[in-house]
Amino acid sequence: MYYFLISDHGGGGRAVRLFPKIEKILKERELQYTYWKSSSNHRAVEIVQEVCNSGDSDARFIVMGGDGTVNAVLNGIPDFTKLKLGLIPTGSGNDFARGLGITKNYKKALAKILASDGDHKIDLGQVTKADGSRHIFGISCGFGMDAIIGRKADEASYKKFFNRLRMGKMIYVVAALDTLAHLKCTDARIRIDGGETRYLKKVFYLAFMNCRTEGGGIPMAPAATNADGKLSLGMGVGIKRWQGFLFFPFILLGLQNKLKAFSEITCNTIEVSSDEPQICHYDGEALGENSSLKVEVLPQRLTVLV
Repeated sequence: MYYFLISDHGGGGRAVRLFPKIEKILKERELQYTYWKSSSNHRAVEIVQEVCNSGDSDARFIVMGGDGTVNAVLNGIPDFTKLKLGLIPTGSGNDFARGLGITKNYKKALAKILASDGDHKIDLGQVTKADGSRHIFGISCGFGMDAIIGRKADEASYKKFFNRLRMGKMIYVVAALDTLAHLKCTDARIRIDGGETRYLKKVFYLAFMNCRTEGGGIPMAPAATNADGKLSLGMGVGIKRWQGFLFFPFILLGLQNKLKAFSEITCNTIEVSSDEPQICHYDGEALGENSSLKVEVLPQRLTVLV
């Protein structure tokens, strides 16, 4: 059985406009399906829990939305063995879809879902705050700069304009340039896989990546993949504010690791702390200001329809 969750607020309402076309294909193929339209992440959580508890042994849950809707669904799944996840991307960033090689073309994305044998598994990430609360992410978790960019992009007045032009990446580029103009780097401490603590001066960003890109296609960890049982930690350290503008084009092109100030590490767990609380995110969702986080990989946790 196919269960469609249609986000009616991401990507300028594109999912709602597309579903009648998708429904026509489903009816032509005489497939069993049901659907819901959701205006909130809270409702998305309720729906995916309902499907997981339905008793359907072959539940195929299809998200029509963006990264925010996918993240809500991931955090709402009570048992990852109870469903297989498909995605028809209709959001601004679509980095989760990008990490799975899913096109924005709804016909091709749907064809991939319907042809899938449902045996492809990917990793997820989990971030734990100092208070013990845990949050799942499919794309990334950020400490510092990229979290600030995500917040600015989500609140930006120009977001609807770029969405209408189908230029979601530009939302994040503009937000990044605005962030760089005011960014204050911090010092931090990291501990990789339980090893010795490393002290980092003038941290530009720490990006804990399950996928290669975030922010609508910006490769914060160019070597990352969601199927290797690891997370990739992308780091920019020892950078002055004015240098950020010079280095930003290298980040957009995924060439930052050629520069001395940047590096990338694959690992299972990362513990990070700083003297001053930093703005943090998971899949672009606000995680508040935190002085310490533990980030870890959940290997082969999610079955996806690709």
